Amino acid sequence: METVALNARSRKETGKGVARSLRRQALIPAVFYGPKVEPVPLALGSKEVEKVVSSEAPENILIDLNIENGEATESHRAMIKEIQVDPVKQTILHVDFYAITMDQKISLEIPISLTGTPVGVTEGGILQQVSRTIEVSCLPDQIPETLVLDVSDLVIGDSLHVTDLDIPEGVELLVEEKLTVATVVPPTKEEIIEPEILEEEEGEEVEEEEAVAETKEEGDEE
Repeated sequence: METVALNARSRKETGKGVARSLRRQALIPAVFYGPKVEPVPLALGSKEVEKVVSSEAPENILIDLNIENGEATESHRAMIKEIQVDPVKQTILHVDFYAITMDQKISLEIPISLTGTPVGVTEGGILQQVSRTIEVSCLPDQIPETLVLDVSDLVIGDSLHVTDLDIPEGVELLVEEKLTVATVVPPTKEEIIEPEILEEEEGEEVEEEEAVAETKEEGDEE
């Protein structure tokens, strides 16, 4: 499992005003907490945090959090618990870091990646990925980056479920094994207008035009 080092400094000031001031200095406000850890307000460099957050599953990365408090630097093993993002600017507003221990299992969502082109798709079907993540429990050093599922043999109407995933040793599923992961559905049917109906309508329009023309000619003769 990927491990990343992040440098942070503790801060005593809190509140919205302080958070805005930190962001103007290219710093991101954060907090570090856990079962046996008193919450510690932090400030981290925005570029460092953005690099970690931009990965495929930032919540599944092990982090060596080095916290400088003005007198010394303490290192803690942590994971990202929550990321707050500005809905308009898409900038990071705040990050929660959660303390973990390497000998205690944690629960988390693992992304599912599909590989291969289903037989059913070549026949006109549509591949649908029903589940994109799956909840598991494992030790921090056993966290899989992703679970890969081969969908090549799927025909139209077939599905693959959680039981079809190759689960690594030491990883425990926290969802129903019958949960559908991917399926190939029939193509959407399009309404087809019969040619005969169009020909009949065109014929009726021609007859109406001829009748109008004959009426006009009779009027001219009179």
